[in-house]
Amino acid sequence: MNHLNDRVAVVTGGTRGIGKAIVLALAGSGAHVYALYARSRKNAESLEQEARDKGLKITIVRGDLAHEKSYQDVVDRLHDACDHIDILVHSAASGVHRKAMDLSERQLKWTFEINVFAVHRLTCALIGKMRNGSRIIGITSPGGTRVIPSYAAVGATKGAMEALFRHYASELAPDGITVNLVCPGLVMTDAAKALPELEAMLEKTLEYTPSGRLTTPEDVAEVVRFLTTPAASQIVGQNIVIDGGKGLMA
Repeated sequence: MNHLNDRVAVVTGGTRGIGKAIVLALAGSGAHVYALYARSRKNAESLEQEARDKGLKITIVRGDLAHEKSYQDVVDRLHDACDHIDILVHSAASGVHRKAMDLSERQLKWTFEINVFAVHRLTCALIGKMRNGSRIIGITSPGGTRVIPSYAAVGATKGAMEALFRHYASELAPDGITVNLVCPGLVMTDAAKALPELEAMLEKTLEYTPSGRLTTPEDVAEVVRFLTTPAASQIVGQNIVIDGGKGLMA
C-alpha cells in the first residue's frame, strides 16, 4: 500500500521503539520520513542501515527539542528541506518516574518541557507547511487518565497533551488538517523497561488483557498508518486505544 507516495512525514522519537516502528510503516507506504531523535547515535545508524537495505526514504535528524538552539536547528533544517509536511507524529517522550509527593518542581517542569511544550512549539513551527489532507498524530498513554505507579509526572504531561490535542483538532479541522491521538497499552520498549515495578505491572497487564498479549510497536504503527489514509479523514479529535481490551476490565 503506497498511499503516501510524494508525501512528507516528520516523526519525533523516530529511531527507537514505537517511533521507529511508525517511521518504517510510513516509509513503507511511500512517504519520505524525517526521523527526529535526541541522543543515541547507535539507534540512528541502525535505522539508517535498515532504510538503505529496504530502499526506504528515511532522513535522520538529530536534535533535542527541549533545548532552544538544538530545537531551532531542527526546525531550520526541516523548513529548508521540506516544501510541505503532510504528517507530523509526536512520539518522543521522557520524564521522571517518581511518586507525586516525591517530585520536585524542577523535575515536573523538565518533564512538561519535553512532553508538552516541545510538542506545541514544533507543531506551531511546522503548521505553516501543512495543507488540506495533512495529519497530526500524538502518542499518549493510559497514564494520562489513570494512575500508574511512579508515573505522576509523565501522566500529568500526557493528560495535558490530550487536552491540547482536542483543541488542535477543533481549530485545524476546518482547514482539512485532522488531529488524533493513539493510546497504546503497555509496550515493551526501552522506555517501558525503565518503569519501576515493571515485573508486577507486566504480570497484571497480561492477566487482565483479553487478547492475551502485549501491544507491540508494530501494532501502534499500523493504527498510525491507517490514520494517514483517506478512509480516516472523518476521524477527528479521537484518542484511539490499542491495549488488547485491557481497558475494558474492572
